[in-house]
Amino acid sequence: MRIIFFAGYFHPHSGGSERYTHQLSKRLVKMGHRVDVVTCNTEKAAEYEVLDGIGVHRLPAWNVLGGTYPVPKPTVKTLRILWRLLREHYDLAGTQTRFFSTSFVGLVFARLKRVPLVHTEHGTTHSVLPNRAFDLISRAYDHTIGSLIVRAARVCAGVSEAACSFLKHLGARETVVIPNGVDTAFFVARETKLRRELGLDEALVITAVGRLIFAKGIHDLISAFAPIRESVGNVKLLIVGSGAYEGELRRLAGDADGKDVFFLGEMDHLRVVDVLSITDVFVNASYSEGLPTCLLEAGAVGLPVVATDVGGTKEIVDNLRTGLLVPAGDPGILAEAVCRLAEDRALREELGRNLNQLVKSKFDWDVIACLFC
Repeated sequence: MRIIFFAGYFHPHSGGSERYTHQLSKRLVKMGHRVDVVTCNTEKAAEYEVLDGIGVHRLPAWNVLGGTYPVPKPTVKTLRILWRLLREHYDLAGTQTRFFSTSFVGLVFARLKRVPLVHTEHGTTHSVLPNRAFDLISRAYDHTIGSLIVRAARVCAGVSEAACSFLKHLGARETVVIPNGVDTAFFVARETKLRRELGLDEALVITAVGRLIFAKGIHDLISAFAPIRESVGNVKLLIVGSGAYEGELRRLAGDADGKDVFFLGEMDHLRVVDVLSITDVFVNASYSEGLPTCLLEAGAVGLPVVATDVGGTKEIVDNLRTGLLVPAGDPGILAEAVCRLAEDRALREELGRNLNQLVKSKFDWDVIACLFC
């Protein structure tokens, strides 16, 4: 088959949905299919390139709402790229996440080409935004444009059972789970000098990885860090990622910033593996998730995790078997769960081992790619 995907973000932008599109496309190419990806050029990358056998077409775009929402620019260049693609043959069009405007472009493209549309949803709720007006606009969009995309799709795929339930809420007729995944051959613990480079000594290391936006709940983890430090003693918090909320998070960290709390910025995958390799407890304090990539990566490395019970998280984290589940938005309970793991090495090892086995058997990309076809 020849397949074209429409994704808001793609390489070199880093994030869970981008990795989903990249890894799925790469596996489909290995299976003999031809794959193109149409995305927004938010990183000043090449207009066109071939990456891992995937044809990547980047549209001129704005990156609005603090760099969290890409919008294609209505320029001559944009129309030229789309017109060129419309003249190509495709058997299938795919869209990623209903709230990216590229999904609407994909819907129009599929209609013009008269090919089946497969929509993949990464969310499990309406977008979580701290601004009430933006929140209302987001919900209105979901129930108009978002619902139109979902209803028009031949098949709607959710990255988790929770995502499939949300798709039905938006009007999907038929859903199937094609879960998020991880390259378990790449995400493996390895020897690294990072602990020494950061001056962590023998400290217990807590890590969070994700975009620095309100919905990721990093502020709750920072709020929980003070009681964790008081209970555990020698402990450090590593935060990997970047985003519009970083200034507020640094303000919340206060005097601990650079001393006990380290903002490491955006990192490539190799560096993320280094960070995970020196981590003792991994935390995902998010308010909203489809199927969190960061937990799959932590599990592939063999880490024990504490995660908020949102979206599809419980499809990865079975409380007290593959990790600890806590309610979202409660720093006190989050601190108690982290302290429990910090003080019980045997429990950390058991939960990390169980999660590792689950990830390898169910969430490896080579297993998932077969589901798409």
